[in-house]
Amino acid sequence: MKYIRDFIYAILGSSLYGYFLYAPQQEITETIYHPTSILFFVFNVFLMIGMGTLLSKYRPSKSIFKQVAIRGLGMWVFLLLHAYLIGKVIYTSIDPIFIFDIKIKTFILLFAYTSAILVIEYLLIAYQRFNEQHLSFLTYKRKSAQLRLDALKSQLSPHYLFNSLNTVAYLVVENRKKADRYIRSIAETYQFVMRYAQKGLISLEDELQIVRAFAFQLQTRHGKSVKINMDQNMQSIEGKLPPLSVQLLVENAVKHNVLSDDDPVEIDIKYLKEEKEVKVSNNRTTSPKSYTSTKVGLNNLRERYALLSDQEIRIDQDNSSFTVHLPLLH
Repeated sequence: MKYIRDFIYAILGSSLYGYFLYAPQQEITETIYHPTSILFFVFNVFLMIGMGTLLSKYRPSKSIFKQVAIRGLGMWVFLLLHAYLIGKVIYTSIDPIFIFDIKIKTFILLFAYTSAILVIEYLLIAYQRFNEQHLSFLTYKRKSAQLRLDALKSQLSPHYLFNSLNTVAYLVVENRKKADRYIRSIAETYQFVMRYAQKGLISLEDELQIVRAFAFQLQTRHGKSVKINMDQNMQSIEGKLPPLSVQLLVENAVKHNVLSDDDPVEIDIKYLKEEKEVKVSNNRTTSPKSYTSTKVGLNNLRERYALLSDQEIRIDQDNSSFTVHLPLLH
């Protein structure tokens, strides 16, 4: 498409020679109508367009103005060369007064022509960039919404509800007060999930509220086999992160390890001030035989960070521990 447009520019530029063919002075009529003069003009117009295109491709720029200016530089260099060669290699047989007149008219005509091309190119590139940015924005919104939906689906999964109802059924018989608190905790979790369903980022404090409710449910269900430690100085920290990101890591720690009172899973949630990130780490016990990790949750979290910023989550792991660093965004 680009080369077709350049070819059209060159054809239109070549047609400008018709200005000289219209009622030329008698002294230069024969020279103006000579095929050599016509071919010289057409050849230089094609070279002028080609040089502008090559130079803009050789020195690409993100700035539309610079990109167009580089193209203009390439064309104007050949325009000056064209004007210089008039009387040197072409029109050598006519009076110098007419040569000067042809030079001036050629320069003005082609300068106006190339300037019009640059304006058209600027508008076309600007329109193309606008469309690309708009398409990129729509793609981002669609992808971001899908990733949030996937994260929320995992939290609202039938498996989570089934476990919660089983725990409620047990507590209603054994400890009614705790059962009431557990039910309120589930309601609070669902309330948080629905509230933040359409948000790309939430505050750290809001995320920690979800984690506290979820931590209570885990510890109620699994007792001493799960220990969750949170820094007390995290409440006033400014910064945001994708919803359910810390909650996801807490849930993964429980899913990927065998739970027992003798060898409990310990989850530590800390804020690293210098790095401006939240660190979620857990020890490793034995991997459940019936559970195979698909890493869907971590991949989802990575993609959400990639869409929201240029910062990435960082994972450190060995045989005894698993740690994820979540940068705080603004």
